[in-house]
Amino acid sequence: MKIWVLWLVCLQACFGLDIQEAIAQAIKNSDKIKSQNYLYEKSQHDANAKLATLMPKLDFGYIFSYNIPGESPDYFLNSFNLTGRYNLFNGLKDYYTIKDSKQAQKSQEYALQTQIADVALETKITYISILKAIDTLQIAQQSKKLLQAQKKKAQQFYNQGFRAKNEVLSVEVLIANADITLKNSQLNLEYFKNTLSTLLGIPISPADLQDIAIPTEKSFKTEDILQKVLSENPDYLRLQSLLQSAAFEVNIAKGAFLPTIDAVASKFWYINGGSIARTSYALQSQARIVFSWNIFDGLSDQHNYQAKKLYYLSLLSKINQSKKDLRIQINKILNEFDLAKEQFKVASISLKQAEENYRIVNNRYNQNIATYTELLNAQFLLTTAKTNITQSKYEIAISLAKIDRLLNTNSIESETSQIEK
Repeated sequence: MKIWVLWLVCLQACFGLDIQEAIAQAIKNSDKIKSQNYLYEKSQHDANAKLATLMPKLDFGYIFSYNIPGESPDYFLNSFNLTGRYNLFNGLKDYYTIKDSKQAQKSQEYALQTQIADVALETKITYISILKAIDTLQIAQQSKKLLQAQKKKAQQFYNQGFRAKNEVLSVEVLIANADITLKNSQLNLEYFKNTLSTLLGIPISPADLQDIAIPTEKSFKTEDILQKVLSENPDYLRLQSLLQSAAFEVNIAKGAFLPTIDAVASKFWYINGGSIARTSYALQSQARIVFSWNIFDGLSDQHNYQAKKLYYLSLLSKINQSKKDLRIQINKILNEFDLAKEQFKVASISLKQAEENYRIVNNRYNQNIATYTELLNAQFLLTTAKTNITQSKYEIAISLAKIDRLLNTNSIESETSQIEK
């Protein structure tokens, strides 16, 4: 294991860590997935164990007893016996128990897929958040540099008597605020880096992450996503599996109202006391059909049947509500996706305009034509435009990650070039 981790760290250092590699490593490292995988394997053994109910039963026994019959001297019985039993009918409870165990196995498989999808989504969002934090940190650093340059110019103008001292003081206040923003960006980056390291189980450096491709032209339809979710999403399929399992449990409970029929055969070997036993207690070898039917059990079977039926109805209602909630969730995610795409387009145009505006105002300020307020406004518009494009870019990616979670797909890819270090 240590060799594998060392090899991965070396590979990461040489080629960077793309988002698909991060997801694969997080899935491999996740204890949640390991735990669920054990439960899935347990369900396989449980299903195989239930198959034994269809097989005959064979028991080997030994009897030693001391008897005092009313009209005979005392004696003892010492014997071995072999008894075979095969159930011919028990209300089909065994049949539905086996089907229920197989359905439980499917439920655990869907639960495993759900855990994998959840870990993949968490890794995607954390990975994207690091990229966003890096861009935000770079914007904060650039903003501080611009303010420092403005402070230098304001100090020069003040020394020359062209500007008042309050301009220098105002820039110093803005630089102090920029330091707070910068520190906050650094802390965010550190937090998401540590989170991703924990998910992957290996140390990572933000500089090793690769930027992701943003599909700004991609579009989805609510009905298309909903239909695919209902047919492929492991969360919804698990609910359907639980509903089917509940239906089997109802049938098992019904079986308690029906009789049971068993075929039984016993063979006895007597060591001593055999003749008395055969004549007095009928312990001779025998074959028989045993029929039994419970007439009254304190209404236990009736209440158990009603409980199973109500549980089935509760799951049915839960599935119906789940469909409604899914439609709402899909609409919300698609609205966020479409809004982020629109903001990205607008922000891309605004950034070019803000850069040109800042260039013009800065030149005018250097020539002592533009006012100090105009320069600060231009700088603020430039920082805002950069922030908006970063925000919208990675909101597109996060929305797409949520859509992937619904569709049980993995469509986010890293670009070939690494981000700036």
